[in-house]
Amino acid sequence: MAKKKPTKKETPAPDHLTMRLFAPGMTEMHRAGLGGLAATLKLIESRVADDDIDDDELPGGPWDDEETPPWDITPDSITVHFAKPENAAEFLERLFAVAFDLDGDLLSLPAQYDGDVQTIVRAMIQQGITLTFLQHGQTRKLAKNPTELNYNPEGKPGKEIVFEYKACSSYKHQLGWQDLVDKKKGTLNPKPIEVAGPMSPGAVVRHNAFSGQTKIEETAELILPLYFSLIGCLTLSINRGSGVLIIPEVIDLLHFAMKRSRMTPRNSRECQITGGSDAVLQAMIRLRSDKDASKHKLPGCHAITFQPTPWASQQKSRVHSIYVPAGSSESLDRFETALACLPPKVVSRVVKETKGRGKSKQVTEREEHFWVDSVVRALVADNLAQGRPWYLGFVDLMTKIDPVSKQPIRNKVLFERKGLNEMINKIQWQDRGESTVVRAVHEAMRRRYGKIASENVGKAGAMKNRMSGEYDRWRLAFAGAKTPEQFRKSICDLFSRAGITPVLQSEWEGLLPMLDAENWQQTRDLALLALASYSGKGSNDVAKEQEKQPGEESAA
Repeated sequence: MAKKKPTKKETPAPDHLTMRLFAPGMTEMHRAGLGGLAATLKLIESRVADDDIDDDELPGGPWDDEETPPWDITPDSITVHFAKPENAAEFLERLFAVAFDLDGDLLSLPAQYDGDVQTIVRAMIQQGITLTFLQHGQTRKLAKNPTELNYNPEGKPGKEIVFEYKACSSYKHQLGWQDLVDKKKGTLNPKPIEVAGPMSPGAVVRHNAFSGQTKIEETAELILPLYFSLIGCLTLSINRGSGVLIIPEVIDLLHFAMKRSRMTPRNSRECQITGGSDAVLQAMIRLRSDKDASKHKLPGCHAITFQPTPWASQQKSRVHSIYVPAGSSESLDRFETALACLPPKVVSRVVKETKGRGKSKQVTEREEHFWVDSVVRALVADNLAQGRPWYLGFVDLMTKIDPVSKQPIRNKVLFERKGLNEMINKIQWQDRGESTVVRAVHEAMRRRYGKIASENVGKAGAMKNRMSGEYDRWRLAFAGAKTPEQFRKSICDLFSRAGITPVLQSEWEGLLPMLDAENWQQTRDLALLALASYSGKGSNDVAKEQEKQPGEESAA
């Protein structure tokens, strides 16, 4: 008689789940998600302490002791206890209900906030989420028609801005717990689970014909942190078509859980970003502003930019990524100065609307307000994020064409002249020679404009034209220089025409090294920065004349 093959004993389902911060397979996204989970669990603990959550909403509830939650959080791990294996489904369902909520018609991630949060901030964060985590229509249910939200960022009468968003009634993460459990038994799912875009933006099957080989699958202890990366990370939009995903480095779960809410913008102005570097540095500034935050514990961050591409216009793809290290306090000081001097601004324009036809045609005008951000701060942020001098590459702002408006970028720089001038007087320079170049060019331009004014007394039109021509002359000379010799010739020509100045007399020794062959491009950027930031005699007349001129493209 044949012997029966012994049947394999089924491994009993676990009554707990342990997730380690530095376990194999834990990427930056996983660690940020584990930090988001820690922040959520700490939020639940605070609600229990405040008697602000019912037992039937409490994960693992009712608790035997309010001071002993059914989980353990250490600096590098989290363990959640289900009491019984079959309680896993109920535990996770309640956990996800607290973490991934809706407040009215907007997503609500309470662990991201420090107390009450402005509706406009949640609306702007939701826009960032739908450009990154929840891109696909099947991952969220949005209304077909947009909802208008009026808000007044400056609190001044008549300066309301209209923000449009689509009301949300549900999204993927709310039912994400179902992927983690065996629906029949209520226990943890022992099988690998596919990683999809809503968990980790950009994680997709590479080729449908080879889906089995190219899809990513992970087990529950890695999937749960990925779901909570929506909370641990921060998403914002550059505009309606581009989103930025900020992934903070998490090295201590307890510390991150306490500080996560500080990363989130507190008002609509803080939601305005020019790019990934700017978004990260603004978040670092908010973290540093916390009174009990230790500077050495500021996290480094990864910033990933998503936007449509010509080969996949229907979705937002990863087009750029940058890692911004925790950095020095000097770099953050410089960026904080740039943010204070070159902030996002609310501007207005007159919009004409026509109703009716023929004799009944009526034309009405209304004032519309909107945000305009700094083109210079974007350059400053990118440079500081990569450890470069903050002004490096300023020549591009003075020579290149804006791909959207098809106008020279320098036209926008003109509107930032006052802020630039304030910035160069407040910022901490790395080298005395840098400020010497700027002050020397300022003094030279002041003298040149003064001479033109003295030669055109009573001839306002001629004076404005000559001043504008003088500005263009040196802008083109500096920006068009291709060699150290060409640049030295141009700047020395300016200094010689201006005559002897106090700056050159007292600080010529600091200026000479800036004209060396290895420093000439850096000094060229400083000279152009000085032209753009000059706000002395004649600067307003030059700015007005420059606005009238059609832009020509100069080669850098």
